[in-house]
Amino acid sequence: MIGLGLVLLGLAALAVGCWKLRPAYHVYRGETDDVVAIERAEGPVELEGTASAVDGTVTAPLTGTTCLAYEYEIEEFQSSGKNSSWNTVDEGSGSVPFRLEDETASVRVEPAGATLALSTDASIEIDGGEPEPERVREFLETESDLDSQNTSFDLGVVELATGNDRKYHERRLEPGGDAYVLGQSRYDVDARETMRDVSAVITNGDATPAFVVSDSCQEGTTWLLTRSALPWLLGGVALVLVGGWLTAAALV
Repeated sequence: MIGLGLVLLGLAALAVGCWKLRPAYHVYRGETDDVVAIERAEGPVELEGTASAVDGTVTAPLTGTTCLAYEYEIEEFQSSGKNSSWNTVDEGSGSVPFRLEDETASVRVEPAGATLALSTDASIEIDGGEPEPERVREFLETESDLDSQNTSFDLGVVELATGNDRKYHERRLEPGGDAYVLGQSRYDVDARETMRDVSAVITNGDATPAFVVSDSCQEGTTWLLTRSALPWLLGGVALVLVGGWLTAAALV
């Protein structure tokens, strides 16, 4: 029964991995378009260019960096009996509309609801019982449900650290950086704010199989999306193999 359970768990993990791999497939199989050509486009469009602010920026929560989009993940080293592992205890994202410009023209992008594929710009590892950097401490106090792990137990002669180790990861799309977008072009004459703008907005829609915003090129975006699916795929294969072996051994 244990073997069969592992097989079913592995198949479920493979299903999740394949679902997470779908955006990577759509990014990989397409070809990028010139911005000037997508004003009245029907169906999905793929664009590469440089990102810049339209109506303002957003502040990344862990570093205070000005950016156009961000995502963060907090991992904590947790122990349960004889087992210890790094587990994600908090994650989130944020974004504002931005302009994507290539050699031909520029277009407004509204990234709300997009799958973000951003490279890691900041990773901070803090041992339990050690004070967090000021910005991280402010984030924990005002924006997160997590408590600080700067805790200890005073034994009189020495203080024993009691907090768990944590890793804080932050990824950003910054003004002036490279950008890739897969989404749906919607004609909008009001979106034209500069001479180079086309009368369109890139957003989510029924015509696009995936809505992706990245700070990399098409090939780099494919890898970033694939990388996020690999743990599920590899873990699923491992569980199926182990479960299948246990099931076969039980039948002998």
